[in-house]
Amino acid sequence: MNKALQAELNATSWSFAPPALAQLADPANVLHSLNAGMLIHRVAQVNYDYVAEARSFALDLQNYMNAKLSPDATVLVYEEILGHQGRMHWLLHMKHPSDYGRLLNLVDHDKAFQDIYQGDRLPQRGGGNWERIFLQGSFREKVMVPQHGLAREALDEIPAGHFLPPARHQIAQANAPFLDSSSAGAIVLRSFQARYESRDLARYFLNEWQSHINARLPGLVTSAQFEEMWGRQDQLHLLIHLRDLDSYAALRQLELSDTELRALMQKPRVNLAGQDLAWGGLFETGSVHDTVLLPVAPKAA
Repeated sequence: MNKALQAELNATSWSFAPPALAQLADPANVLHSLNAGMLIHRVAQVNYDYVAEARSFALDLQNYMNAKLSPDATVLVYEEILGHQGRMHWLLHMKHPSDYGRLLNLVDHDKAFQDIYQGDRLPQRGGGNWERIFLQGSFREKVMVPQHGLAREALDEIPAGHFLPPARHQIAQANAPFLDSSSAGAIVLRSFQARYESRDLARYFLNEWQSHINARLPGLVTSAQFEEMWGRQDQLHLLIHLRDLDSYAALRQLELSDTELRALMQKPRVNLAGQDLAWGGLFETGSVHDTVLLPVAPKAA
């Protein structure tokens, strides 16, 4: 980590954890949730006895991948809290799906990369690599792309090499300063299953909701909308970036006290079986799920 970044982080009071940017040896050209063309969200369950080893492995692998894949990809590492104990999360930020080929090349042909994930991580505990640290069969991945078509972007504004316009186009400049996956102290990944017959209305509602939140809580909360690709049809996601976990209280207070937000939430959106329903009618009941992520603290220098 460079000295200027370290000084900035040290001078800031973080209630829970430093942002994921602190994990990076070189934050230049970082890709994050607001400037990437697509994200891969990887999750795995750690065997409870090896949580410390899992964190160390994740950071070692991340450091090497970022050194080799920059500026086309950035990996950030998080840990789930207030949910599944011992659940690790990675966000792989890329410009384009073809950039994944560079990662596969590391896996197949880079000896230093292979040494990191094949090396003995448990020399004092009977020996074993990552395959022993993580629960068998628990690794899952989903591809998320910035929601497009409702924001302020045009196809001719796609940055060179990007798959789709980055999520930054969803947010008005007046809502600065922005938080993203590299600068947030915590992230709420909120997932929704849109009803097929109201998929467009569901996307529009989420855009309305996050536009209001971003305008009311700049610097504390920044929400960006994504859509799952090559996975479940019409599975929608909000990455709600928080300054820290205390900022969630500001979001909850806004939901209770802001009359415009309440009107937005109560507005009839769809008619089902002759009944006018608000936003809840746009999604499958029980499908809205929050996952709270904290950046894994970097190793001590």
